[in-house]
Amino acid sequence: MRYRRLYALFLLLSRRLRLVLAFGFLFAVSQAHAGWTIAAADAPATVIRATNVYQLGAGEALRDDDLIESAPRSVVQLQDDAGRLLALGAQTRVLLQAGTRVSLLDGWLKVAQTCATQPCAATVIDTERGALELGANSAAVIAALPGAEGSKSTVAVFSESGTQTLAASAHRNAVAPGSFAYAIANTPPQIAQRPSSAFLADMPVAFRDALQRVPVTPAAHDHAIKPLRAASYDDVSAWLTSDLPARKRFPARFRPRLSDPAFRRAIDQNLKALPEWRVLLYPPAPHPDARQRALQSLRVNTSALPANSLYQHP
Repeated sequence: MRYRRLYALFLLLSRRLRLVLAFGFLFAVSQAHAGWTIAAADAPATVIRATNVYQLGAGEALRDDDLIESAPRSVVQLQDDAGRLLALGAQTRVLLQAGTRVSLLDGWLKVAQTCATQPCAATVIDTERGALELGANSAAVIAALPGAEGSKSTVAVFSESGTQTLAASAHRNAVAPGSFAYAIANTPPQIAQRPSSAFLADMPVAFRDALQRVPVTPAAHDHAIKPLRAASYDDVSAWLTSDLPARKRFPARFRPRLSDPAFRRAIDQNLKALPEWRVLLYPPAPHPDARQRALQSLRVNTSALPANSLYQHP
């Protein structure tokens, strides 16, 4: 009887533990995938969703894998349900990835992470030069600027508050509050005690103020939002040829656009910079399946039999 009671207690505790773990996992997933919204925008932002181009303004909900470009002379603020804030300077391009990752292709980005609830997964900003992981309750300004003579971008980071971690060229460097870091292709990040005068002069004026969460009224629509048009090669070429980790997913995403002759022709003309697209434009000839190979082998073998073979048909 005593052992039965102990076993029943063990089963009860096991079930409760599984429930706690399941709720904890679901809660963590919901926080990691908290949706982004355009909280404020001086002008509508260009959004490439799937393979179509949209113009979206304040109050519009965003989705994983949206490619966003702010307009000239415009600042766009995004915020999610978990307390993360992003501000895009003029003509800045970002990719919202699943979870807590954001890719910055070029331009100026200010990011603040203020956890609304726990647990809070760290925000990671991918760039062509490396990744910046934000510390808890921190803010930073990141600039992805063109390199010399058209080379890949240089990334500069100013840690406004909190400590960030910059991983670039197989090095991981802590960027303390008030510090400045920059990374050039194939070189370890350089850390300075304060931002350079050139960085501060070029930084968008709006970035001098701390990011604040703003109330958002969801945009109302009588009908589903319609795209302006299908994405052209010029719309996505900089993403396709980038050094971002997300680049490897673009062939599968934009493969349907190969049905457009102009898009296909542009890809073909740039295959040297887009080697991963070659198999989509020029797929290898299909190999015969095992059955076909066996039948072919049988025909070859029987044709080689002598004329008086017992296996020859009369």
